[in-house]
Amino acid sequence: MGLVYLALFFALIKLTPFIITPLFLGLFLATIINVPERMFAKKLSPRWSKILANVLVIGIILYALGNFFPIVINQGRAIFTSLQDIEIYSQGEIELPQWIVDIINNLNQYLSDFALTLLNNVISYTPSALIAAILVIVTTISIGSLKSEISKNIVNLFPVDTEKGISFAKKTFKDFENFVQGQFFVAAFVGLFVGISVYVTGISGGFFLGVLAWVTNFIPYLGVIISAIPLLMLAYSAKGLIGLLIGIIILVLANQIEVWILSPRIQSRSLKLHWFVILVSILLFGQLFSFAGVLIALPSIMYIKNYWDFFVTKKSGIDMQKELVVDTEEEKEEE
Repeated sequence: MGLVYLALFFALIKLTPFIITPLFLGLFLATIINVPERMFAKKLSPRWSKILANVLVIGIILYALGNFFPIVINQGRAIFTSLQDIEIYSQGEIELPQWIVDIINNLNQYLSDFALTLLNNVISYTPSALIAAILVIVTTISIGSLKSEISKNIVNLFPVDTEKGISFAKKTFKDFENFVQGQFFVAAFVGLFVGISVYVTGISGGFFLGVLAWVTNFIPYLGVIISAIPLLMLAYSAKGLIGLLIGIIILVLANQIEVWILSPRIQSRSLKLHWFVILVSILLFGQLFSFAGVLIALPSIMYIKNYWDFFVTKKSGIDMQKELVVDTEEEKEEE
């Protein structure tokens, strides 16, 4: 039954991406919120811990999204103007080489076409995006009650070999929680590193860029590309080509620290997969399911891996139960 559910999920996300993707994002977001909620619960009541965690995480995400497009549009306009000034200057007393003029003209045309395409896409996807945003919010708020309902009825999902099916579902969801919670701390460090580095080097928007780096870091490998766009634009506007070089260095350092130091230490327990398998999985799922594929790639691989362990290689229930007990005990120690 496990493969049937996975195939059904893939079919739904392919046919109705603007419904299934927001639902998955809501689950993802609710799991992220659990991390600060547990921290606050050590000092505050459960009710206030939940409220503060929701306000903190959702507020940060809204801040990043609310500033991303205005900054990209304004900085893009400024860069476009500066390139036009170079073209005009080349027609004055000092002539630039023709190949430089051609590059500038082609870049101007590319930026104009890109801006027009972006505007058309934003207009066409706005209704679907609004529906998706509502679904994300509703799912995030109601995920607690949904989890309890699923737990009560999980027996019905595995009519054959029920005990092993329940253990498989628990192990898979526990791995998903560990992955998201581990990524929370990886993303927090990357965001802090980017924000401080930008501030120290004299580039404007350090707080915004740090927050954006934290938010986009939850998108494996592609998140750095999203945060790189405004960072490099702001760096170029502040310090020209030198600023562009500084921005690239900051991004490379942040990425290398994450790939070689943070992720192997923090995520090794939850994923237990080679980095090349992770990269290929993300690219493959991205090709098949577009943006949604990037989000579901690693959870899907964890699901398939656990299915293989439980039902193909047929690990004993005792072995898998030991893994669940170890994970639970480690969580209690951390708390």
